[in-house]
Amino acid sequence: MNTNKILTFGFSNRVTYWEYEKKHAKYGWIEFQCGGCSFFAPFNCDYGLCCYTKSRFFKETVFEHFGCEKYIHEGWGKHSFNETPERE
Repeated sequence: MNTNKILTFGFSNRVTYWEYEKKHAKYGWIEFQCGGCSFFAPFNCDYGLCCYTKSRFFKETVFEHFGCEKYIHEGWGKHSFNETPERE
């Protein structure tokens, strides 16, 4: 049976989790964190959904302090889900 599940805690992809653990152990916190990306849809204070179609983590549950090379800076407030967000 094919099912879809949205996780509101932890990573939804084991490989993504391992990558996060590897980067975190090597570099500490990542400079451009998912929580500040225009395409981060938060579930709670720690985890959210990556909504950026150009990110390899698209439609994955990710930790707010995770990051990727497709990050679009918008800050830690509300997100516009736009590639060129209006910056105040």
